[in-house]
Amino acid sequence: MTSQESPRPADLSALRIRREPERRPGGTRGWLLLAAILVVAVGAAAYVVAGRGLRPTKVEVVTAAVVTEGQATTVLTATGYVEAERKADLSPKITSRITQLNVTEGTHVRKDEIIAKLDSTDLDAQLAEAKANWVNAENERIRQKNLYEQGLSPKSTYDAAVASEAATRARVHYTEALLDYTIIRAPFTGVITAKRAFVGEAVSPFGSSPSGGGSGGAIATIVEFSSLYVGADVNESNLSRLKQEQPAEILLDAVPDKVYHGRLRQIVPAADRQKATVRVKVAFLDPDDRVLPDLSARVSFTSEPTQGKEARSRVVVPKAAVATVDGKTGVYRIVDGRALFTPVTTGGDVQGQVEIKQGLSGGERLISLSGGVRIQNGDKVRAEGQES
Repeated sequence: MTSQESPRPADLSALRIRREPERRPGGTRGWLLLAAILVVAVGAAAYVVAGRGLRPTKVEVVTAAVVTEGQATTVLTATGYVEAERKADLSPKITSRITQLNVTEGTHVRKDEIIAKLDSTDLDAQLAEAKANWVNAENERIRQKNLYEQGLSPKSTYDAAVASEAATRARVHYTEALLDYTIIRAPFTGVITAKRAFVGEAVSPFGSSPSGGGSGGAIATIVEFSSLYVGADVNESNLSRLKQEQPAEILLDAVPDKVYHGRLRQIVPAADRQKATVRVKVAFLDPDDRVLPDLSARVSFTSEPTQGKEARSRVVVPKAAVATVDGKTGVYRIVDGRALFTPVTTGGDVQGQVEIKQGLSGGERLISLSGGVRIQNGDKVRAEGQES
């Protein structure tokens, strides 16, 4: 090429931008997105289906109770305490020191049996003096009588001798009475329930016992056990459900293995305005040595006597605990935190509850279906108020 030739134009094809062909949505990325959506949907469905097994359902728990024949026919229940119709704190009538004490807690005594003796040294001396004065006064009365009959003494002198003799005689009787007060006797047959003083202590009619007793100067407390009864308060609105001689069963907290039988002995003719209650007294028909004063008691008034009848127990559950599944009647028990449907055979109505004749033995924890609760066999459950 010579210098006269013009230069060639530059090749611009290398600067061209090459564009990739557009991909359609139906490619690989679309399939991946669709697969992810399907996985999420399947997981959500599985969560909904398994939700019951993952989250426990809160339920109300009731218990299958065991009731006696008497409790099944109960018309009214009341609580109270064992009390005694005859009870006495034995106190002295004079102030003196105890020299002899023949009883302790639990001692059985008969009426007029000697409980204790008090020191009588000073009274013995007073009685001896009074008797001596009485002898002198009697002799003087006889002498003045003879003189008066002989006309040697006026009647006034004789009358004074008669009065003196009567006064000294009365003094003797008074001192003898004081001596009798030094002997403390049982006013009735009973059992000593408290010993409030000891030999050597000084006691007085209205003083405080040196041993710390709470009944003044009482030496001991005696109770007539044959007069024990249960005193209970009954709401005045329920009083019409009771009648005289109403049969009852008595349960003592201290004697849980025995059911005592009793009867309504008295409805006290007075009401408590503050409590709106009326006091009743229930007598024991079959007491034993385990019935003690002041024990807490629960009285179940029954529609008919149960004494002498065979003791039969029943299992009862609330009506809300009974369900029907696939034509079978049963209850949902709570076993290891899950609902377990248990078929049962039901009986009649017992005080608003259902008797279970077969299927339960009593004490089982059951699910109450009140309030529209829906439970299936095997569901995980949790009692209301229980920590999850």
